[in-house]
Amino acid sequence: MDARVEVARFKPFYVGLFLSMALLVVLPVLVAGRCAYQGEPLPCPLGLAVSIAAAVATALAHEGLHYLAARAVGVRGLRLVLHRGLAALMIIYDYMTPRQYLVVALAPQLLSAVLALAAAYTGGLARLLLCIGLAANLAGGAPDVVNALYFYMVHRGASRFTLLYGEDGRVAGGVVEYPDGRLVVYVF
Repeated sequence: MDARVEVARFKPFYVGLFLSMALLVVLPVLVAGRCAYQGEPLPCPLGLAVSIAAAVATALAHEGLHYLAARAVGVRGLRLVLHRGLAALMIIYDYMTPRQYLVVALAPQLLSAVLALAAAYTGGLARLLLCIGLAANLAGGAPDVVNALYFYMVHRGASRFTLLYGEDGRVAGGVVEYPDGRLVVYVF
């Protein structure tokens, strides 16, 4: 077995981040016209507090869905941790197969579908909260979607994917392992 190691910069990660930032700018503008509370925006302090609460609740649900999906497809070494450096809840795992990664990464988009449907059939403050949650989930999930599609299209034949962490605990990259022993190491 001839083991080869290829080191590459993971460019789709930056595409996902750019898309996420663009959605954070564009979605609130689109959502504001459709989802205003009784036709008027909420007063600034209350509106800010409501928006933050809705975004935090959505982020918790988003990561919770990643976790539940990972458990459902049998991901090994699964842990849900609060990353202080990133101020984010995230899942940590030993490794995933490409199919597991696809399911886990895309699972929170079910939340987007539920929020969109619920917002379409409600009104008032409930609609506003649902739209804020939808915007937050779409923006936060953009890197998940880009990464999952890239890994599935490029590394479908891989046997597993493992994340690499830096000394500070941040994700520093990943290793894609193939059945023939070939490794592709991505660095962010």
